[in-house]
Amino acid sequence: MNDAWRQLVRWTLADESPATDSTMEVTLQWAPPWAAWVTLLLVIAAVLFFGWIYRKENLQRAIPKWAVLLAARLTLVGIVLFMLYGLQQQPFQTDAPDLVIAVDDTESMSHLDTFAPGDESLIRSRVEAANLGEPTRWNQARTLLLENNEALMVKLRDRYNVRTYWMGESGRALTVPDEQFTDLLRSATPDGQVSRLGTSLSQILEQQRGRPTAAIVLLSDGVTIEGPNLSEGAQQAALRGVPIFPIGIGSQQLSRDLRIEEVVVDPIAFVGDTLTFVVRLSAQGMSGEAVRLSVADRENPSLTLDEKNVTLPAERVTREIRLQFRPEEVGEFNYVVQAELEGGSSPEDTISVSRKVKVLDATIRVLYVQAYPRFQFRFLKMLLERQLKRSPLSGADEKAFELTTILQDADQSYADQDETAQVAFPGTREELFDYDVVIMGDVNPAFLSREQLQNLQDFVQVKGGGLIFVGGQYYLPWDYRSTPLAALLPFSLDDVRRSDPDQAYVQPIPVELSDLGLNTLPLQVTEMPADTIAAWRGMNQVYWHGPIEHLKPGAQTLATATRADGSKQPFLTQQFIGRGKVMFLGSDDLWRWDYHDEFWMQTIRYLARSSLLDSDGSVEITVDRANYRTGESATARVRFFDESEAPPEDDGVQLTLEKPDGRTRTITMSRVAGNRDLFEATIPGLTAGDHRLWIVQPLLRGDSGETEPPSTQFTVEPVAGEMTRLDMDLGELRQTASSTRGQYFSFLEADSLLEALPRGRQVRIQTLPPEPLWNSWKLALLFVTLLIGEWVLRKRMGLV
Repeated sequence: MNDAWRQLVRWTLADESPATDSTMEVTLQWAPPWAAWVTLLLVIAAVLFFGWIYRKENLQRAIPKWAVLLAARLTLVGIVLFMLYGLQQQPFQTDAPDLVIAVDDTESMSHLDTFAPGDESLIRSRVEAANLGEPTRWNQARTLLLENNEALMVKLRDRYNVRTYWMGESGRALTVPDEQFTDLLRSATPDGQVSRLGTSLSQILEQQRGRPTAAIVLLSDGVTIEGPNLSEGAQQAALRGVPIFPIGIGSQQLSRDLRIEEVVVDPIAFVGDTLTFVVRLSAQGMSGEAVRLSVADRENPSLTLDEKNVTLPAERVTREIRLQFRPEEVGEFNYVVQAELEGGSSPEDTISVSRKVKVLDATIRVLYVQAYPRFQFRFLKMLLERQLKRSPLSGADEKAFELTTILQDADQSYADQDETAQVAFPGTREELFDYDVVIMGDVNPAFLSREQLQNLQDFVQVKGGGLIFVGGQYYLPWDYRSTPLAALLPFSLDDVRRSDPDQAYVQPIPVELSDLGLNTLPLQVTEMPADTIAAWRGMNQVYWHGPIEHLKPGAQTLATATRADGSKQPFLTQQFIGRGKVMFLGSDDLWRWDYHDEFWMQTIRYLARSSLLDSDGSVEITVDRANYRTGESATARVRFFDESEAPPEDDGVQLTLEKPDGRTRTITMSRVAGNRDLFEATIPGLTAGDHRLWIVQPLLRGDSGETEPPSTQFTVEPVAGEMTRLDMDLGELRQTASSTRGQYFSFLEADSLLEALPRGRQVRIQTLPPEPLWNSWKLALLFVTLLIGEWVLRKRMGLV
């Protein structure tokens, strides 16, 4: 029964006007003497009976008159049935639903924000009109509750049972009478030392357990310093069906913040080659300002090796910027990347991060084996023969690569005419170990002894040499089943289908980098990531590639090829075997690519790292900061300067963390994508005190032979003060409102709060005596009036 019908019945039959008290609820109740179908039969029978009588009596008379008589008689029957159903109104004493108002009283609420020009005058005028002084966050919150003689609170109290809480360090109820609320709020100060908004919200909900809560209104900046954030605490409110209406107190203008989030650089470089520092620079609240980003040697900071000027946008942004230069000296260098705000004078305007790089001057020894001459063989051979580097000692140009080639189908005259050519594959392990990188083209394994194949496997696993397979149409990879090299391939040979060498391939195959490939420095063939992506996607001259179905565990896909049906298949893969690296390139069509030279130069140097380094067991363990706050997370990194010493497993490094109370925990690290030498782990939930971190796996030994695991230390200070985060967390406030089906308001939008709040559910606390409506004198009067009216009409019609 809807409210309109209920109000009409009560207004018509009740002796008094319906109650309008918000603490009273009245319902209508029936007491039917029999089942509903009996009433239906009686009504139908009455209609048929009276209709038959009046039609018989008034067959020759006007239909409208006897229809009126029929309606009057049926109405009389209806009144009798209505009275038999015993309608009564049942009043209940009710309690208004609760409306929770939670005010953030932590120290960050005392902050005076910088407002947008159009908003500042409006906010300031309202706060000053409430006699609260400067428009700090705290005074804005109090203004909403106190302005215009508590106009908002008065309206809310008329509709709800308003319950007020402080929230910040915890959720605490205000137990003062309404008349003392103004004095209490005017004298209160925001002195909470830590924001635990999620925890406070959970505590408020717990105190409201069992009470009808229509909604929760939050007046807060949304910043959580410790514990669950606001949206996490709001999950409990969502489960209980309690909507939250946050009023964001604070400016949406971002505070000034400039930081270098990460610097990625290849730890090994070659003299004369381009060394690239990939810098992730984040900034906010610094629209239009200029930052000078530079890199220099720590030992000679006045000599800038490269620099770029960056103009910062208005929004919060993280940009990836590349600094590049060509090192000219051999040695280990500590390079400093520095971000300096133009015109800045304080230490906070300059940020620096250092990275260690080992610069080598070495001629890379390359062995290139191919069964028959192909364009790929000729182009790559020509590139490696002609590539020069400048000697750091004499300044003269010298060969960057010492190339040896083997063509299985060539005769003796080829070896006599080409200075790079050899007749046979190295016969001994020592001869093979003289090389740094081996390129295996489409080689017929039948011409290689099992010992030579085993030597090649040891070249990777034991020496740490680099090996790259280039797929061909005749032998590689399918003819390498049941050979020692099958263990080196990054994929299983069981389901590899042999290609048809006589088939004509005329449709180009789309190729693109995977996310891992994009983060692998050797594959970045251009300066900018977007250009690198476009360069790989523009490789439209690949017409054939070896079909790869299933990669081995630990193998990585660096680039993919798209099949005719749209599915993707590994095109360039790699895996770490023992001390070395193995790559598989699925096609020998790259000689047509515009970036052929850049790809091969960087890939060969990448593969040669482990072989060229003199292993000194040098391992570095670092954390991203020396000092943390309670509850923050630390990022630990382990770098193997000789990457051949790095374990091949992606989770092969383990650390032990010693906490201030002496307890320890084991942390398993993960290899950073595309980096053989770098492992990383995040350590969450730090507690206050000094922490020590050291490597326990793999077992590392010092020069004395005793176990000397590399270690580092860091300090966790007590929980961060409230004033360390001053940006209003608008996203957190909006998410809290959205997840609970509430609505977010800014300070200037809060005037619309009352219309948006739900009415809530009245709670019955006492049942009052029922009031019968069936015996109303109004019904009796209507019954008598209809009876007399029918008699008069029948008399005038001559029926009496």
